[in-house]
Amino acid sequence: MGRALDWVIPAAAIVAIEYAIALWIGFTVGFHYELPTKSYVIATMTISVLLLTAALLIRLGHYIREGEAHPVARLSSDMRDGRSRIAAILFGCLLVGMQIGALTWLKTMLPVTQGFWADPMLASADRMIFGKDPWLISHELLGPITSLLDRCYVTWAPVKFATIIAVVLAAASPNKSRALVAYFIMVSTGCLFQYALPSAGPVFYAHLGLGDQFSAMPVEPWVATARDYLWADYLLGGGRPGGGISAMPSMHVAVALWVALVVRSYFPPLQFLGWAYFAAILIGSVHLGWHYALDGIVATAIAGGAWALAPWLLRLVSKANRGRVSTELLPANS
Repeated sequence: MGRALDWVIPAAAIVAIEYAIALWIGFTVGFHYELPTKSYVIATMTISVLLLTAALLIRLGHYIREGEAHPVARLSSDMRDGRSRIAAILFGCLLVGMQIGALTWLKTMLPVTQGFWADPMLASADRMIFGKDPWLISHELLGPITSLLDRCYVTWAPVKFATIIAVVLAAASPNKSRALVAYFIMVSTGCLFQYALPSAGPVFYAHLGLGDQFSAMPVEPWVATARDYLWADYLLGGGRPGGGISAMPSMHVAVALWVALVVRSYFPPLQFLGWAYFAAILIGSVHLGWHYALDGIVATAIAGGAWALAPWLLRLVSKANRGRVSTELLPANS
């Protein structure tokens, strides 16, 4: 199936490692929580089937308008020729759903195994680097656009999934393979790194009984809605869709950088839009109280590193596959 599926092996291996680690951690804390992994997988597979069905119906309608004598037969032939692309779409949606499940699972176990002990340290580090809490600087400079940043921040999930779907549906290419492998490296690294410096973020600082350092920070409407949902999920033991609290590193920032890099790869003239969106999420993450500045800095390094590492990993897998094929083609008596 060639290049259409060259990203699947590294992506599947990454997701398998995530689940192995989550399973190992799960055994240490007990499995006393509900996880929406099944819901994520069902949802992503349903979306993939609907997308494929819509694409096939559009193609069929195009053939009918062209006056094709046997539109169904031609569509069947196209499907046979495009088996690898269809498989790539199904694999992509399945692996994305499974990884979201792993991320939620790991986030659910984070406060049980680690607690949020890194918040005071990260808050102090931010003040040392910037001279005062970075959100104060942000509000001094960008206070008038606080509501705009709040509305922009809430678009993160739709933008993320729209970008993933677009890449999964795209034709096989080095850009596609790099983008998908980089995405899986980035998310897995981010959700495992959270165990190194477990933190909840400024918006939960008082909730955790750590003091009123961030009590003067304005709480925007969308922030309040999401904060209350996440805190209720935390009090219930976690596992609700979209739940889980973790500030370091900021996956919002990491994914926003990934989106910008994808836009640069596919539409270079429009890359300024991707970079502007990344900047808005990076600034908004601190401005709105979701993250410490260091969360975004580390996340940027993780996303950039994943993007740089992806081609090397793809070459490594390709080299291994060529070696296996060459061995299989050797004569039996060689």
